[in-house]
Amino acid sequence: MVSLKRVVPIASAWSLFTVLQPASLGQNSLSVSTPEADNSVKAELASFAVDKELQVNLFADESMGIANPVCMRWDARGRLWVLCTWAYPQLKPGVKPNDKLLILEDTNGDAKADEVFTYTDGLNMPTGFALGHGGAYIGNGRELLHVRDTTGDGKADKRVVLFSGFGTGDTHQTINSFAWSPGGELFFSQGLHCFSRVQTPWGIRKLDEHGSWRLRPLRRQLHAHRRTSGGGNPWGFAFGDWGEPFIKSNGPGVSELLPGMVASEQIVGDYWGGAVQIGATKIKSMIIEIVDTPVLPKDFQGDFLIAGYFARNIARLRPTVNGAGHKLQTLAPVLTSTHNAFRPVDLNTGPDGALYVADWFNPIIGHYQASLRHPDRDKKHGRIWRITTKGQPLLKPPALDKMNAAQLCNQLSAPLRRTRKLAKLRLMDLPKAKAIAATQQWVDALKPTDPALETKLFEAIGVFESHEVVDRPLLERLLTSKDYRARAYATRVVGRWHDRLKNPLALLRRSATDEHSRVRLEAIVAASDVREAESIAIAAQAADGSADRFITFAFKNAVHALASEWKPALLAGKLDFAKPAHLLSVVREGGGNEVASVVRKKLADPALSTAHKLILAELLAQIGNSADAALALELASIHPTILHALVNAARERNLQAPANAAELLSVPLKTTATRAGAVQLIGAWKLNAHAESIRALATGQTEPLAVRVAAAVALGQLKIPQALETLASLVTVNGAADLRVAALGSLAKHDVARAAQLTARLSGQVKPDELGPVLAALLQRNAGADAMARALGQAEVSADTAKLILRWLNAAGRAEPKLNLVLNKLIGVQSVTPVYSADFVGALVKEALAKGDAVNGKKVFQLPLASCTACHAVDGVRGAVTSVKGPNLSAVAAGLPMDLLVESVLWPARQIKEGYDATTVITKDGRVLSGFAHSEDKTVLRVRDLATGKIAPVQTANIKQRTRNGTVMPPGLTASLTRAELRDLIKYLSTLKTTGELK
Repeated sequence: MVSLKRVVPIASAWSLFTVLQPASLGQNSLSVSTPEADNSVKAELASFAVDKELQVNLFADESMGIANPVCMRWDARGRLWVLCTWAYPQLKPGVKPNDKLLILEDTNGDAKADEVFTYTDGLNMPTGFALGHGGAYIGNGRELLHVRDTTGDGKADKRVVLFSGFGTGDTHQTINSFAWSPGGELFFSQGLHCFSRVQTPWGIRKLDEHGSWRLRPLRRQLHAHRRTSGGGNPWGFAFGDWGEPFIKSNGPGVSELLPGMVASEQIVGDYWGGAVQIGATKIKSMIIEIVDTPVLPKDFQGDFLIAGYFARNIARLRPTVNGAGHKLQTLAPVLTSTHNAFRPVDLNTGPDGALYVADWFNPIIGHYQASLRHPDRDKKHGRIWRITTKGQPLLKPPALDKMNAAQLCNQLSAPLRRTRKLAKLRLMDLPKAKAIAATQQWVDALKPTDPALETKLFEAIGVFESHEVVDRPLLERLLTSKDYRARAYATRVVGRWHDRLKNPLALLRRSATDEHSRVRLEAIVAASDVREAESIAIAAQAADGSADRFITFAFKNAVHALASEWKPALLAGKLDFAKPAHLLSVVREGGGNEVASVVRKKLADPALSTAHKLILAELLAQIGNSADAALALELASIHPTILHALVNAARERNLQAPANAAELLSVPLKTTATRAGAVQLIGAWKLNAHAESIRALATGQTEPLAVRVAAAVALGQLKIPQALETLASLVTVNGAADLRVAALGSLAKHDVARAAQLTARLSGQVKPDELGPVLAALLQRNAGADAMARALGQAEVSADTAKLILRWLNAAGRAEPKLNLVLNKLIGVQSVTPVYSADFVGALVKEALAKGDAVNGKKVFQLPLASCTACHAVDGVRGAVTSVKGPNLSAVAAGLPMDLLVESVLWPARQIKEGYDATTVITKDGRVLSGFAHSEDKTVLRVRDLATGKIAPVQTANIKQRTRNGTVMPPGLTASLTRAELRDLIKYLSTLKTTGELK
């Protein structure tokens, strides 16, 4: 939730930890704050800054027994249920836990709670609950409970442990964020250090690390989905009008949940996970509430509201459709507070249409920075705030708790999503016979001409789902709907009902060829639920249309999730694909050497067309051995795609050359692409028999540039006595830029000092936009930076050139002390950053607020020497160094307080945005790559190299050293700014509160 504390069974270990708090751990002013002198409701209310159209009032507080509210839910009677914990984050030895689920009610309609009841107590650090099936589901440490009131006295008297075995590695990471899907599935999540083993009627379900759970209560069917959020501790689910699922981490990220819902329980090996992030707040936050109430401004409708417990705000993001998924635009916060104890942790729309905010109210939320027993951890306060629009009438909710089944069905067409959701939950609670009969009658009465027909059918099928009643005719109607969103949701239902449907794969095959990518995405996820070999062929068909990152992600997961089904069938010759390209896409993601034998057999078919032969030969080149490489070359007559596949195989998995490789590559080659590919392969395989031919190609003035560039690269891989002289002769200002860079990179492999001398000379001669690739070619060698420092000390380099080099280094995230010292000396700048001080930060913030000039600050931001725009975009404008993409700063002030803005600018290592934690890799052959880890498996690490902007594969066996850099923003970047310039820069950044698409 809002702290990270390991649960250790030995109390003495914690006692020791509370005493030994290393100063080196540091304290973030947002997570460990100084308590306010005035904690009154009046003082906190005065600290709120809200949108001009809105107003805030208190609904409930500690005077009603509320303290540390974790989350809240509304019931059909209009009562607010609030889960509170006094035990969190750790009980004192001998103290019995007594956390409670409270019910608040406003009986006189004055917008303030006036009655409170304890529904259940004796809980131990509960972190989530949901109302359903006549009671409440509660996450209580290792257990999932269901509690009910069977006597009608308003207090639960029956408690059942539905499941146990959920992980408790950290007290704020236990199962949390309970939310009902439109089909009556209970979603909840767990955090990074939890390792769960849960016994169910369907077998043991396990989930290691962070991820989400999905429970179908009536069947007691529990599914685990690993790493479905961008951060390590997911905390919050939301469903759109058509059931689109989203998940929030308690870091900044918001993710599209659907691609991560590929069935993963049968996964083989250690591959899995990852999230498809669609947007983010600026710093840590939690929970998603999608606005659907006329009580809030019209402009807010459909927006995502996020509880910013770290920034003390309510953030606002706007979703739009983006292919098969969505993307989010950052808007100005709905509310911000300067009160150190304001900690919004949950948001809910109430029966009157107002937005309700659960306020944890605590100056300390830090993990490890403060003792678990720190006296400033507040155990006495907790508040529920209420936000409305000035002058806007409130809603009068329907009396859902008094309605019969037929009346509840009529509410399925209510204009507000909240009403429809509560009506379905009431129908879920009713006896199956009554609920299903009433729903079927309501569906039968719908008119075919009703413009909202498909929306109503979508709501209706959710009732059938919640009672686990299969209705194929209704499903078929939705699968053939005009609205793609109806077809998409119906496809998801096929996956859910597959074990009770006749030939479900036939239904999914139709969705797999749908014109809309969202339907095809749902088909991939649903196919993973059907544990049959043919399912992967359907997933491959769905991925064959216009793909995007959502489909690509889901398909990759599906290949691995279904591997235990499709691999044996493929090896046995019992699996067919609609196109050879589909087989290629599947095996490319998760084939392995054992699949190569199947490809060989298919290639032996004399009836195989030339086009199909090429596809299979490419596949064999990707996954096969050296003999397969020779076969691929023979069959495909050395096609460029085959050559490219073999080059990648040589680089990524060290594919060795076949014995007759030199002979195979000696045939006459016609096209430029083929010749360039052959030269690359000769270099990758180090075929020295072709050495002189390669040198002739590199120096041949009439040769195509692509061939010469490939030859220059190959020269660095081959053993030729004259290679160094040849390469040096190609490093000239008059030559083609690509050839110059390729030759310089090859030369640096063997003679870094000479390469540095040539780089220093070229730096003042080439155009500014050509300088970066030249520097990258040298500095990708382990000794390149120090060699460049020595060379610059001996060369005549102007201050302007030194500035350009320094700007590139800053943008590439390269902190090179010796080189920076030489460059600063050439520029005439002494770069010294002040030592971090909270007093310095506070003083600068006050200065910026009082005297800062945002207009001048924008000019400072764009100064060449500051290099801000080299990495960061503002309002879509980015500098020339497009290979490096730091966080988009267009809305940096929407969620980042000014003290953190100062820290981020002056001491960037103190504030690293999630996803921008850099790494540096030094290989055994002397290469240096600095950037962000793109992906990794057992054999290959792929790094997005900041110097080139390209994804560079590195064999793990070739890694000599790998270090975590933290931020790529070099220290001292702003040291050359005057105090006034720094003040104005902070002022300018503090004005950036809205943006377009997050980059």
